Amino acid sequence: MSKCPRCGHEEELGEIVYLERENRHLLRRILKHLGLENLPTQISFQEITMLPTAGGNTLVFTGTLTPSGSTFPADAAFTVSANDPAVVPTVDGTGLIVTVPLPTGWVEEVGQPLAISYSAASASNPTWTLAARVTPSAPVNLPTAISFTQTT
Repeated sequence: MSKCPRCGHEEELGEIVYLERENRHLLRRILKHLGLENLPTQISFQEITMLPTAGGNTLVFTGTLTPSGSTFPADAAFTVSANDPAVVPTVDGTGLIVTVPLPTGWVEEVGQPLAISYSAASASNPTWTLAARVTPSAPVNLPTAISFTQTT
């Protein structure tokens, strides 16, 4: 027996490690049997352009799937929507690029920052779905001072 490095209790660490590996192996077998072994379980988005959320800008986000190497089902369908009806985002056919054109003159609501809802689903794998929230992160450049010059 050996002591647990975190709590000091004596445990069969070798047995715990063995059971953990066995559980992962069984989970992989179950996922393979269900046809879900290579499907993503999560997607995260990062903004490419890092433009402020100001009217006239087009924000572009790229998605990264988890686990690494996973792929969408061939019949995956993707949808995106914004919490502001004036903003109409799109997602490309790969499901990995979300484009958010902000209308000219559009101003983000102070109490409700812009957020894009993303979802993916598959008819051939009805138990598989994926959802994420895309939020712009570039700061808006607000003025910090003003100066006046007399011209007449």
